[in-house]
Amino acid sequence: MNIKELIKSGKLTEARQQLVAVVRDKPGDLAARTLLFQVLCFCGEWDKADRHLEAIATQDPSREAGVIGYRNLIRAEKERLVVMEEGGCASFLTEPPAYLGLYAEARAKLAEKKVDEAEELCKQLAGQIPAISGVANGSPFAGFRDSDTLLAPFLEVMAHERYLWVPFESLRELSITPPKTLLDLLWVSAHVTTWEGYAMNCFLPVLYPGSFIQEDGRIRLGRMTDWISLGGSLARGIGQHVFDVDGQDMTILEITDVTFNFPQMKTDDEEKH
Repeated sequence: MNIKELIKSGKLTEARQQLVAVVRDKPGDLAARTLLFQVLCFCGEWDKADRHLEAIATQDPSREAGVIGYRNLIRAEKERLVVMEEGGCASFLTEPPAYLGLYAEARAKLAEKKVDEAEELCKQLAGQIPAISGVANGSPFAGFRDSDTLLAPFLEVMAHERYLWVPFESLRELSITPPKTLLDLLWVSAHVTTWEGYAMNCFLPVLYPGSFIQEDGRIRLGRMTDWISLGGSLARGIGQHVFDVDGQDMTILEITDVTFNFPQMKTDDEEKH
């Protein structure tokens, strides 16, 4: 089985080993070094991936622009890792939502293994988030959130070298470009417009945080999603992002265009559900 077949089969560890050997024997093999950089990204080895990017730019200066873009994404991934490991919050385009304090408190309770308290706070949080509706891929919906408890109110966004959270109620339009390359399965190109007037080309992380530590190649390549229980009804995702759209699962790579209606505060009946 050659290297590309190994990657296609999800055998990233074996592919990494073979690519390291090729680049060690042939340092000038840019194709092998580029593929090694890509595999290292799926393995979460950000510093090593960055060093290979630097070598690629040195060997072929015409790739400088692309190298800069990927180095920015690596910086954003490292920022994301800190946020998720330390229980902090990402940056926002505008003022953080009013419910951020409640969200942070719920995460803190989860970190303390106080599941019952965390669940109660998550219920309160759901009641404070405006009702979200619109049209996704041509079909109307009422309700849009991430299926991961830790990310439920937010869209993860990478812009330049920053890791951002965009509350779903801030979104006016979201368009996602269908993946064409291997790295599009890690960072997919998107365009976001918000009700606050922001419009930007950006990237969305296809995989949930920490997916790279999983042994299953299907998880690491985003070919499936699995759930790790946090206790009670709470869970975090590994593998490809899944959104709860009108009560139905929709993976991030299934989404092409979403138009959101202006958010409305929930009624008492909606909060009960």
